Amino acid sequence: MNSKHLVLLVIFVVAALIVTSCGKKPGVAEPTEELPVLMEEEPLEEFPETLPVEEEIIPEEIEVPVVPVETYGYRVQIGAFMSESNAELFAAAARTKVTQKVYVEQVPPWYKVRVGDMLSREEAEMLRDQVRQLGYPDSWIVETMVMPGS
Repeated sequence: MNSKHLVLLVIFVVAALIVTSCGKKPGVAEPTEELPVLMEEEPLEEFPETLPVEEEIIPEEIEVPVVPVETYGYRVQIGAFMSESNAELFAAAARTKVTQKVYVEQVPPWYKVRVGDMLSREEAEMLRDQVRQLGYPDSWIVETMVMPGS
């Protein structure tokens, strides 16, 4: 190949590169669909000066049970028995007279019948006086764990 042919080949390659680079750019796709024509928007309706009042929906309140928490306090003891069945009979009779809750607590070897869930000594003294008037003259105050609000 002579130099004349080499120059022509280089010119041909350069021309080919120029022609292909002037065409579409690689990696850019031409749109295949027509773009939608935007229509003129209609004017928005004017809002009325006052909006209609919707009925307010208030959710129902759900009662969540409160679990009593055992805490330190006072009860009034009205009896103590060696037999659980005797203690239960005595407690059942007391429940017909006393407005406070009546408990049978086992403190070996005894079954103790106790009344109330008082947080203060003053409340326990008032309950003791009421219980004595109801026919339990030997009742007395004990410090123990109680369940107020139960």
